[in-house]
Amino acid sequence: MVPLQVDIQTISPLYVPIELKTGVDRSSPQYLNFQRLIDDEFESAKFSYFLDTTTDYESIEKDSWDNRLFIWEDKELDQELEIHVFPNNIGIVVIKHTFEYVGDTKALEKTVQKKATQQIKKVYAAFLEYLQLVCARQYGDYFQLNLITTDEPQIFWNSRSISIDSQNLNLPLFQKLTNEWLAHTFRPDDAQDIVTGRISYSMTWLNYVIVDLNEVDDERLDCMILAQYYYTAQENCNKLLKQAVDIAYNGSNTNQAQHCLSRSRVITRLHQVDFHEHVKYMTRTKRDILEEILACWDYVQITSSGQLMIEICSSKIDETENAKRERGSVITDLLLVALSFFTVFELSLYLTELSREMMSRPALDFNDENPSFMLQFIAEIDADVMFGSGFLLTMLLVFVYKINKSK
Repeated sequence: MVPLQVDIQTISPLYVPIELKTGVDRSSPQYLNFQRLIDDEFESAKFSYFLDTTTDYESIEKDSWDNRLFIWEDKELDQELEIHVFPNNIGIVVIKHTFEYVGDTKALEKTVQKKATQQIKKVYAAFLEYLQLVCARQYGDYFQLNLITTDEPQIFWNSRSISIDSQNLNLPLFQKLTNEWLAHTFRPDDAQDIVTGRISYSMTWLNYVIVDLNEVDDERLDCMILAQYYYTAQENCNKLLKQAVDIAYNGSNTNQAQHCLSRSRVITRLHQVDFHEHVKYMTRTKRDILEEILACWDYVQITSSGQLMIEICSSKIDETENAKRERGSVITDLLLVALSFFTVFELSLYLTELSREMMSRPALDFNDENPSFMLQFIAEIDADVMFGSGFLLTMLLVFVYKINKSK
């Protein structure tokens, strides 16, 4: 069997240790100036920023805004690899491959993933070096660099897209590859529709097929890059929220849980805001393709799961805080009881001492025409009776307080 040349693009979500700081306005003049400085200084390093100074919606044939921070590539290390760097510590690595296919689809799939991983590992050290250089330059504090202890890249998965020329759709080997390639995706029937020319792409789950891919600027591939980013970033947000839930339910430090929840909640909600803001500036065809891909991946469902985890964690933290306030209230009540007891006790002691002093030394009340009946009455009462009445008065006050509080 004559081998068939197959062009494949791998799209691999990757953790990147660089993050746009929370709250940065990317449309501000300062941030745009930062982009220009980096673009000028690292031109030889193949940093390419999206610098669009035109007004919004000037053309309906192209996007008015792009959510990428930048695209990195180094042709000396790998001519076919580029890393699309996005917020939320997510990068999407796109690599172009050419393989020979002789009929073993599973072997081709494994080879593609292995090759992509090897190429990413090969350039990762250089990529980290460039990130450090960027963060060290003027206005570099827009980015937050979190260098990890290992130099091994954290690759989430390697999805793979076959590029087919429409003129080759009638070749039996291409038809076999297309059918087996899409056999376990969400819509395996897309293979037959591609062969008959009814559709020009199938991008449902990990294995994709694109007919007549435009190497320069293909909206279908670009939508898949964006879809991979938004899905991976939301998964990352959900992971942070799971950590907050775990700390809230299984940890003993409420302040740590509150801090973790606050951070993950802000990141999650800003990510959702960025998504809805971004789609406003996309062309209609790209928006339709992106929404179709994300709908197939149940993107709304994982977004809702993130919102549910926020509510679960918030309710647990509120419950813990209420319990702490309740304990504080009980302690306050006990202190008030103790203070009231000593206050009443001290009042009884003072009245007993004063009344007996006044009765034993009449000259002390020389301003009064007659001796004080009240002081005379108190002076005749036994001291133990006065102290006991003070204690009973304190208990009565506590009893009245409990009744009012229970209501």
